[in-house]
Amino acid sequence: MTLHRIMTVAALAAFTATGNVSADDTEMEKAMSTASKSLKSLRTIPKDDYTAAADAVRTAHEAILKSMSYTASMVAEMPDGLEKQKALADSRRILGLNYSALCELELAYLEGDAAKIEAATEKMKETKKEGHKKYTDD
Repeated sequence: MTLHRIMTVAALAAFTATGNVSADDTEMEKAMSTASKSLKSLRTIPKDDYTAAADAVRTAHEAILKSMSYTASMVAEMPDGLEKQKALADSRRILGLNYSALCELELAYLEGDAAKIEAATEKMKETKKEGHKKYTDD
């Protein structure tokens, strides 16, 4: 099992999850689904409703932070050893980058600064793009 394949769910589910949660989902998948739903809600929030947007982003980054306390099932199933340790560390690194980008986006909304919102959104998209390029089969 390659590190590339292992990290698909662990690192980027916040940006790629469908938002559907089933009884079989892990706690990490549930947290990622919450993040995904919150980010998708930004599409329906009026652009000038900075308070609602900040709340949605806050919900997303809180879910990302929660997900960092879990081990992705794909990583947990790996045999113990260096590759598993590296996969776990890297998944948390990517989640940390996502968390940081979302915190910056929340701050931009709280400031009501359209230019900062655009810049923070671009940073978040770049983090997503980097993760997808590295950890998904897209």
